[in-house]
Amino acid sequence: MPAKIIIKANSYYDSVTLMRISGQVARLAGVEDVLVGMGTDLNKASLARMELLTAEADAASPNDLMIGIRAINDDVIEAALREVEELLAPRQESGLEVEEQRPRTIRQACQLSPGFNLALISVPGIYAAREAREALRQGMHVFLFSDNVSVEDEIALKEMAAAQGLLMMGPDCGTAIINGIPLGFANRVRRGSIGIIGASGTGIQQVTTLIDSLGEGISQAIGTGGRDLSEQVGGRTTLAALEALARDSQTQIIVIISKPPAPEVAAKILARAQQAGKPVVLCLLGARPLGHAGANISQCSNLEEAALRAVALARGGKEVSLAVEEAAVTVEALRAGRKAGQKYVRALYGGGTLCDEAMVVFRQEGIPIHSNIPFDQAEALADIERSQGHTFLDMGDDYFTRGRPHPMIEPGLRVPRLLAEAADPEVAVILFDVILGHGSHADPGGIMAEAVQEASQRAAGEGRRLVFVAALIGTDNDPQGLVRQRRQLEEAGVVVLPSNIRAARLAAALVKE
Repeated sequence: MPAKIIIKANSYYDSVTLMRISGQVARLAGVEDVLVGMGTDLNKASLARMELLTAEADAASPNDLMIGIRAINDDVIEAALREVEELLAPRQESGLEVEEQRPRTIRQACQLSPGFNLALISVPGIYAAREAREALRQGMHVFLFSDNVSVEDEIALKEMAAAQGLLMMGPDCGTAIINGIPLGFANRVRRGSIGIIGASGTGIQQVTTLIDSLGEGISQAIGTGGRDLSEQVGGRTTLAALEALARDSQTQIIVIISKPPAPEVAAKILARAQQAGKPVVLCLLGARPLGHAGANISQCSNLEEAALRAVALARGGKEVSLAVEEAAVTVEALRAGRKAGQKYVRALYGGGTLCDEAMVVFRQEGIPIHSNIPFDQAEALADIERSQGHTFLDMGDDYFTRGRPHPMIEPGLRVPRLLAEAADPEVAVILFDVILGHGSHADPGGIMAEAVQEASQRAAGEGRRLVFVAALIGTDNDPQGLVRQRRQLEEAGVVVLPSNIRAARLAAALVKE
């Protein structure tokens, strides 16, 4: 099959832009594989896996743009290249290029328009620390979307921020909502009295959207970056965020979301939370309860429980529950029509924390699992490309996203794996998430619904029935349209649940002996 590689020297574009372009070009008819990315080692490794790495590409620097395309014929390749060029071209406004009107550095931005107090940074990791340092020097809080920043740089940046009373969110910070403004991947939620601190982007999205659905709102949602609660980093941003929300008059309830922190870090977070002077909800997925935590501390085992507890506290302690329609079909009905030997769940997640939460459910039920992000190495997949038993994949992990869009940006990247899992005669249930909001694909439900229909038809042709279960994360005000997304999925035969924990529990019930 023909392929073409083009290297554009000294042509830098940010990773989010390039991921979106890769996703759009990948959807063109006849395109088999595409990578549009900077000349980093990770992107070169992706080209090598695609068998597109040339000597010229291997010599590219991180400032060089690499475009690699494989398609059914040369005409499709040329059309795809034209599409890339068009998407890379600056837009015109009033006869001037937008790019010419924009400052090229943080320092220039501050010189042109003094008064900025927050910088959102998404550049290659080798430059990210430098740009974050400059933003802090300019007196700005930092939302650092970039990953591949060393832990030493992360610690130095967070110490620098703390010395100035600033927040250093990240690196690898996916989600925040600051003064009602969504940053990164975030949803349109109402303002309110509940403040969120989260090492997880999708965890924040699940909790904030559930709070919104219950009629309450968010004061601030502060992301910390995935390593913040590690022993090395020591919870520096989490502690700073706790201080900020404790002082914030609008915030009446504080929610902290994370995977299990290092024990000594958990002790520091707990001690500071006890002194917050406000109710604090702790949701440490997969962690053991911290014992007697304190009168103002509520410990929750899952994201839905954390949202419900926060809303209850905001309403003076009155318990609340999700308004969920009665399921049209029972577990027994969903099991009906299954062929002998259909016994496994294959979970294809875009959100890593949602994948973690689902794995906790299966562990609690005593159902053995395998994963590319295991809690225990005994549960690690021998080969990520080959599922075994009950398999849980975080398809937003670096293995799947090197040089490619994240599944939240391009859900179609999960389709080949979904079809492959559906073709396995031992598979009974396919579980996945659909995440709406800013930064996400315009129609993730529609993409997944088409894949489900195709997989269902193939299985039916072999006399098998598959059950598809989805956790739909979003709000009525998200740009994708929550009602429309749910309708598309349900019309394709997907069982749609309003929270991830409910979707995981249903999947477990469908396969538990």
